[in-house]
Amino acid sequence: MQDNTKRGERALFWMKAIFVIFILYFFWSSPINAIFPGTNDNTVTASVLVRIAFGALVSLGMLFSLIAFLVSFLSWLHRAIANLRVISVTDFSPMGAVLLTCIPLVGFVLHFWIFNDMVARQQDCMHERGILKDRFPKKFLIGWVLASVGCLALMFIGFSSPTGQEIRGLTENILTVVSVGLYIKCFMFYIAQERELYNVHTETLFRKRVDEIIREREIERAADQLRDKQ
Repeated sequence: MQDNTKRGERALFWMKAIFVIFILYFFWSSPINAIFPGTNDNTVTASVLVRIAFGALVSLGMLFSLIAFLVSFLSWLHRAIANLRVISVTDFSPMGAVLLTCIPLVGFVLHFWIFNDMVARQQDCMHERGILKDRFPKKFLIGWVLASVGCLALMFIGFSSPTGQEIRGLTENILTVVSVGLYIKCFMFYIAQERELYNVHTETLFRKRVDEIIREREIERAADQLRDKQ
């Protein structure tokens, strides 16, 4: 079992970065488009350059954050399941969980079952050791997958009227914000308990090792005393 704290913290950082970038884009794209309107004759003006720069900045920031998040998150996921398999039995192998999560479009649905299994195993291990203080908020996890499914469904729904398209876009943005926010909440709760479980496991192994050393020394002392008597 290895310490997974740093991986979890890095994944959480980039998850929050994605959340902040999307929030900024969601709230600032419309005002910027209104303040710096485009032109109908494709003329490059200062306002057009500002809009292009804003879009490029947000796109590059989101792309970099997504890549960094995927690397850190998948690394965390692999190690998290590997750690659980040291003290419990999981339904998914570390590599299997990573591959299933990476499947386009449906990966997040499969990840729901993976994460739910991880939560159940973690809670059982903590309960067995008497360190379970708070139950995992599964309502947030269910809310996350429902919001994600809703956002995915809207991608395949077409609207002929401009008003319908605007409503769909607004709904997608809201569901995306809600989905990411709920998963951040679930992830923070999980890695906090993951850290606590690791610390308890490490302390238990340390105490066992100390007990073994003491027992070995007692055996050696008893053997020395026996030889002295002979």
